[in-house]
Amino acid sequence: MSAIMRRAGVIAVLALSAIAGAGSAISGDGAVNFKPLAGVSLHLGSKHAIGYFVKGGNVCQLTLVVGEEPKGDVIPDVSPSRFTAAIESGQHARFDTGEGTVLQFACAPGATAMTVAPLKQVAYTAPRN
Repeated sequence: MSAIMRRAGVIAVLALSAIAGAGSAISGDGAVNFKPLAGVSLHLGSKHAIGYFVKGGNVCQLTLVVGEEPKGDVIPDVSPSRFTAAIESGQHARFDTGEGTVLQFACAPGATAMTVAPLKQVAYTAPRN
């Protein structure tokens, strides 16, 4: 996939987020609920994630794009990554943003809504006996 196609995909998701209605935004420390086709924008330090989901039976079909936080009109040199996941009703999926934050997406019963919550990764070493 060429860089132009990737950037076009990001622009399409941004447009969908704007068209879909009132999207939600978080800045890294609170859970947000959102409905099908409502965009969600997540500011995570130097990273920015945008996403939406569609309902397919009892499954939330999630699309998420994670890239560098835009700086004015400058397009980042690094291409964003696009993730998709089919999350069953009542289940969750986690996505690592690459900078110590994991996004946990949970599909509500009946796939009527999703919740996204940023989780901080913490290194753990078991004590030696």
